Amino acid sequence: MNDIRDVKPPVGLPDFWWVLWLLLVLLAVAAGIYFLLRYKKSHRGSLKPQTPQLPAWEKAYQQLEALRRENLLDQGLFKEFFTRVSDIARHYMENRFNIHAPHMTTEEFLYYLGISGHLNETQKIALKDFLNSCDMVKFAKYAPTLKEALENFDLAKRLVDDTRV
Repeated sequence: MNDIRDVKPPVGLPDFWWVLWLLLVLLAVAAGIYFLLRYKKSHRGSLKPQTPQLPAWEKAYQQLEALRRENLLDQGLFKEFFTRVSDIARHYMENRFNIHAPHMTTEEFLYYLGISGHLNETQKIALKDFLNSCDMVKFAKYAPTLKEALENFDLAKRLVDDTRV
């Protein structure tokens, strides 16, 4: 019976409570510093003077004028011209009516406008003609005349004129 021994008594763990409390305090201080810096950073940006944004129609007028000055039609770049004038009109509609027009197909865009009530019937028909003629040049390789291109440009400008506030 010499090889059988009694169970040893439980061993006491060292007193590490002070380490746990120290880690908890350090974590709280670090979190406090993080949120304080984040708060200061977010409020520092709000103190900057806000630059006034141009109204949607003024921005569209500037873009149309810049397009006219580029003389793409004189260079024979009809597809680029129609693409740009279509993009200007779509971005104008997006900024003016909060419609994601640049990301929609022409049919989706026209359908949305049909149910939204933003445009009257005459404006809807003009916009439909405008977008369809742009799509013909952009996707169907239609070769427009200079007169058609200028009429399309005027349609875009008239759209902006008719829908501005």
